[in-house]
Amino acid sequence: MLQAITSFKQKTSGLVMSKSIFIKKMFNDISPWYDTLNDVLSLSTHRWWKRAFVQKVMSTEHQRILDCATGTGDIAFLMEKKSEASIVAIDFSEKMIQYAQGRAKKNKSNVQFSVDDISRLTFADKSFDAVTVSFGIRNVEEVEKGLKELSRVSRNIYILEFGQPKNWLISKIYFTSLKLYFPLFSLFSGRSDAYEYLIQSSQTFPSGDGFIELLKKNTTFQHFKYTPLFFGVVYIYQASNEAI
Repeated sequence: MLQAITSFKQKTSGLVMSKSIFIKKMFNDISPWYDTLNDVLSLSTHRWWKRAFVQKVMSTEHQRILDCATGTGDIAFLMEKKSEASIVAIDFSEKMIQYAQGRAKKNKSNVQFSVDDISRLTFADKSFDAVTVSFGIRNVEEVEKGLKELSRVSRNIYILEFGQPKNWLISKIYFTSLKLYFPLFSLFSGRSDAYEYLIQSSQTFPSGDGFIELLKKNTTFQHFKYTPLFFGVVYIYQASNEAI
């Protein structure tokens, strides 16, 4: 299952590009519509999921936090409001970071935004108390390598990601509903291939126990936990050497 996602290739104008190049181009292209699309496609429930995620992160005191795959900075800004921690936020999409920096300037935020890659982080070992990833880990081409990097630079990992509801009926209804948004997404973004990928990756990326196994194999932590939200449409994952 994981191999099918990590080996994802996208054909464009007769050429085949790697998953990482496709993902970067996709997010650069949809960046002007990213926040609006999140609201429309999730009926704004993504805001509740993110607040629940940040509440989980903030349940433990952290002095320095790295927010990866930050997009336009939603999680970073929420954490800044809830904590006195120093927050660094990264994304490998240059245009996403530009939007995040614009929001930071407008709101007089102290979050430090920069372009960086989860698979090749430019930070020293254990330089953060916690690292967060919101709806981004499934987009990493080499997921195992990305998890190893997150484990290297931080003492705690928190991940918010789409998954598959365990109830087959809820799963069927949810993914069928997503496909109904296809024309709307194409109208806004002009990237129907991007929406196809988002649905495919959500349906096939390991979730629940499957993703915990990935964490166990690719991090140095001893304790792991996951919490399903919205019947398992979304999961919060934690990894730490402290009891969770």
